[in-house]
Amino acid sequence: MKRLFAILVVCVLAFASSEVCHAQFSKLSFGKYGVSSIRPESLRAVRGAVWVDVTNPMVGFTVSEIKGTVYKKGVPFVYGSASDVHIPLGTRRANISGRASLSPSASLWDVLALIVFDPEDYSVDLSVRITLDTGETRTVSKSQMPVTALLKLI
Repeated sequence: MKRLFAILVVCVLAFASSEVCHAQFSKLSFGKYGVSSIRPESLRAVRGAVWVDVTNPMVGFTVSEIKGTVYKKGVPFVYGSASDVHIPLGTRRANISGRASLSPSASLWDVLALIVFDPEDYSVDLSVRITLDTGETRTVSKSQMPVTALLKLI
């Protein structure tokens, strides 16, 4: 679950930043990433924090109102949300905290099955609000994005 949590947060940033400026997205890069903390709230929900090193040669931006659903073979698996994160110009370590909970259709056995994680089994719905440091704001939503495609962004 930790690995999936970290990968998804990095994917959210990659997705959001790709929507900021298509022409310069190739210049945005991600370095190391990891889980800072993860703490169970119940048997079906966790709160956690991850970090990722980001090099942003473009204008700074804030990603907010981050919400998503992870699907496993087309069935809702995890619902999540994350706190706002600002990605300034330059190279910085971004810290993101959030909450994830299993959907009612997911079981604890499904979580244990993550030991053998096959990204082709998963897709993601994401919705984020992007605010450039210049003041321009837009809300972007994408549905049923394959996790394999998101992993290619990082």
